[in-house]
Amino acid sequence: MWTYLGATSGCASPLFTQHCNSVAGRNEPESLSGTKGKHMATSPVNAANLTQEQLSRFLIQTIEYKLQIAQIWPFMGVLGGKLRYERTNTLESVANINDMATILGDGTAITEKTAGADTSKTFTCGELATRYLIDYNAQDRYRFQSLDAVEAVLACARLKYMYFRKLDLDNGGGSGDFDSLYNMVDATLKFDMAGVAPTLPVLQQTYHAASANAGMLNCIMCNARASRAIIKAYNDVDIHPQQIEMDWFDPLANRTVKRKVNSINGAPILINDMVATDGTNKTRIYFMLVGESCDRGVHGVTGIVPLDLKDKMFVRRESSEPSGATTSRINVAYSMPVATAMGTAGALSILENVLVAA
Repeated sequence: MWTYLGATSGCASPLFTQHCNSVAGRNEPESLSGTKGKHMATSPVNAANLTQEQLSRFLIQTIEYKLQIAQIWPFMGVLGGKLRYERTNTLESVANINDMATILGDGTAITEKTAGADTSKTFTCGELATRYLIDYNAQDRYRFQSLDAVEAVLACARLKYMYFRKLDLDNGGGSGDFDSLYNMVDATLKFDMAGVAPTLPVLQQTYHAASANAGMLNCIMCNARASRAIIKAYNDVDIHPQQIEMDWFDPLANRTVKRKVNSINGAPILINDMVATDGTNKTRIYFMLVGESCDRGVHGVTGIVPLDLKDKMFVRRESSEPSGATTSRINVAYSMPVATAMGTAGALSILENVLVAA
């Protein structure tokens, strides 16, 4: 059973939204009581003074980062906060594929081919955290909405953003850190554009380098600038990327609707604006099989969290200022024990040092 941070097909109440609503209530505008003045409505200006002001709940980000990747990204609960994969080497090299198994005839000896656990890979949950302060005198006096609820929504948003940043941000080696996708990728599955814009042949090469799920990938992740560069690579040869339908929320309809998104060979190109572009306008594009199906023997890339946190993701702790403090504040911390795991190395290939337009 998977848990998602973003809206998904068949998931009417995404976990992230559900958690925020449980803290803060419904995100609907509410009116402030009272009027703006005591003048009669003898002019348009005075009439305006008699109207009620309206304040929408929550603090609204001026410009949000795009996290389309959250639409499909799965999180799997693991016992003990660790997930271990035992990997065996490729069964036979290309040069020896004729020896994959014995062609059995009368009196033919069967060649012994015992597989071993050649590599053990353990993925351990790290932890992301943020905190904020609430002046409870202010909360007591201004009752329109909970200041704690307002800050809690943004604290969870910070953790969500930081997790998706960590998909691209290398492991710094700290005790609470965890591997990025770049740390996980097999060296033979990295392709270097060396500061050049992507071309269609290189995009196809990188896609077909990943072999999991018979090479049928289900996600291309990059930032918005790289997404535009991919589209330009197709347009440069007078074609457009294939488009597929996905479910997205439409606030006008107040429901999930079908929208077309660009893809490479049917794998949707999903924006993660937490993927960095360096000072020389170079970035990375990730080609992935996301998700895991043990029954089918398919082991892709997935987020992992401690099993008991799978349905809530975030941990909340709070404490008041110590007795005798000169301020009246509550310290609230939110944390997210989490990591990223990958079963087979064939689930991921990366195009790096991709030049993108400003």
